[in-house]
Amino acid sequence: MSPSIENQKPVSCSAALLTPRGRGAVATIRVCGELISVAAAIDACFHAVNQKSLEAQPLNRIVYGLWGQGSNEDLVVCRLDQNTVDIHCHGGMAAVERILSDLEEQGCSRNSWEQLAKFTRTELDVELQERLTAATTFRTAEILLRQSEGLLKSAFEALLPVEGQSFNTGHFQSQIEKLLYWEPFGLHLVTPWRVVLAGRPNVGKSSLINAILGYERSIVFNEAGTTRDVLTATTAIEGWPIQFSDTAGIREQADALETTGIQRAEQMMQSSDCNLILIDVSQPEQADDQRLIALWSDSILVAHKTDLPRRWKQSLPDSAVSVSSITKSGIDILLDRLIQKLVPEVPDQNTPVPVTSRQIQLLHRALEALNKADQSVYTRLIQQLLS
Repeated sequence: MSPSIENQKPVSCSAALLTPRGRGAVATIRVCGELISVAAAIDACFHAVNQKSLEAQPLNRIVYGLWGQGSNEDLVVCRLDQNTVDIHCHGGMAAVERILSDLEEQGCSRNSWEQLAKFTRTELDVELQERLTAATTFRTAEILLRQSEGLLKSAFEALLPVEGQSFNTGHFQSQIEKLLYWEPFGLHLVTPWRVVLAGRPNVGKSSLINAILGYERSIVFNEAGTTRDVLTATTAIEGWPIQFSDTAGIREQADALETTGIQRAEQMMQSSDCNLILIDVSQPEQADDQRLIALWSDSILVAHKTDLPRRWKQSLPDSAVSVSSITKSGIDILLDRLIQKLVPEVPDQNTPVPVTSRQIQLLHRALEALNKADQSVYTRLIQQLLS
């Protein structure tokens, strides 16, 4: 390395791994900062086959070369603009760590991709990208992608008052209310809807959750009180992420250990998005069944174990879903009913949807400012939305 390059330390340069950690075919490292800093860091390590320095390389052109002095690593770099360079290397973490360490030795700080994005993008852009990377299904990712491509930003920009035009409070209130209509939906795009299975002991909650999930996540044993803690598992139904919770059997006559499990089950039920109340129709009805049905009347009632002879004498509500975890009868109907309750409406492709707590809180505060006719506070809050 020549003395001139060795003494030329970057003054403002950051590097981050953009691709997921772990084994892969190709990894991408982004380097951002002042041009002199970025160029010095990369030129100290990268030797282009065309023998040009980084500053001499054209923008948006893939450049092949070798990384390092001794054990050279084949890779390519690409200048995206005057301050940004992407390094595409072997996807193994050994190669990634070597390149990041070399850049650190040249004065480049190592950051996460989220931290790097904050240097050049607004908070709105960053949080939309964070939500997109956290999506667990294609369906939710598609909705989040549309929001990140400018749909949500345009909706927020439309909330800003236009200088020289009258301040139309009613119009802005209507637009914000349309956005907040999708509040629960937007938050659930990366946070699963929570569904709790509840019922007295031995009604088959564990069997049902296993039948829904397709594998034995819960313990199935023919003894009351087997499940004493909350067991959870997440899956996707019709493209929507859903977390099922298998809870302790709820009954009035319970020992101390069971009582703790029952209390946790009831806490889960109070905060869930939907509860499934199971009754065992192969057994006579009991007071615990009637108490649960009365207390949680907004739940989906599941008449379980329909593959066995029926001993339940009382008539059931028309809304009850008859299910057998053994034969799988009624499970499709149950899941259809569940999705109708959790996701009763889906926005069309052109509908903006707020997707973070920050966005939703600012929208609520902006609505309050409109109700108080405080235009200055309202404008400041919308500007915060756009960051």
